[in-house]
Amino acid sequence: MLPREEPPLPAWARVLAGSLPRTTAHMIHLDYVHRVKSPLGPELRGKLRWVVADTNRCKYARAYAEADLRRAGVKPGSIRALAGDWAGLSEAERAALAFARQATREAAAVTDKEMAALVRHYGEEKVVAIVHTVAYGNFQDRVLLALGVAVEDGGPLPPVEVRVAPAGAAKSPAPPRPPWKEVLSAKVKVPDVPPGWSSRSFDDIRRLLDGQKERKPRIVMPPPERLAMMPPEARERTRKILWSNASMGYQPLLTETWFTCMGQFGPEARLDPVFSGSLFWAVTRSIDCFY
Repeated sequence: MLPREEPPLPAWARVLAGSLPRTTAHMIHLDYVHRVKSPLGPELRGKLRWVVADTNRCKYARAYAEADLRRAGVKPGSIRALAGDWAGLSEAERAALAFARQATREAAAVTDKEMAALVRHYGEEKVVAIVHTVAYGNFQDRVLLALGVAVEDGGPLPPVEVRVAPAGAAKSPAPPRPPWKEVLSAKVKVPDVPPGWSSRSFDDIRRLLDGQKERKPRIVMPPPERLAMMPPEARERTRKILWSNASMGYQPLLTETWFTCMGQFGPEARLDPVFSGSLFWAVTRSIDCFY
């Protein structure tokens, strides 16, 4: 599905390529962009990625972060110190790594004060890059942990640059999904104890939502001229959605690569929209995300 010899595909891509070939190709490209073209530079990006992987107990991603840091010239002792001894790091790096750990453990508990400190150290543009790096690390770790992949023989692979052909240029169809009726008739074990997600009333949720709308953003929105250069369709989308506005305005490469990857997943996975929306709700509710 993704013919390649040197360098070989990473283990997780070999698992996914059979059912989601084009999505997998875009995921490889997304990984390449973060590892090679990060606006944070290879050292800070690698350290953030290590802390996220360590917090998630993802040995695969931690090994890759260590390999990237070694390629960037970081000494072994400095890599080992990431496990907890941050005394030799600058105040700015300590703040960034503490944010990465907290956002991975419990993102809802990150405070306005902590984000304000990050902005003082790095400015809005780099803070958005830090957020994207931590968010992507958590996304990738969940894929890696769910698949249970092991580090490849010979150690972590270098970043792989994949050029994805436009849709329709080359056919690499995903295998057919089972009919929806068969999915509905499948026998599954339902947990005896419900998750307890109905403790808040509708009025409680409405009050919380109103409170979120009234909050002051933690970063200053990018200047309008940054968005003015975007294609009309993308510009209209970012105008309506605040996080898209901030992300596309400050970090267009990281954001657009992510959007392209997710945009490919939708039609290729062909998930039932109600099922997909329910999954999204369950995830956001589980991590107490107001979004």
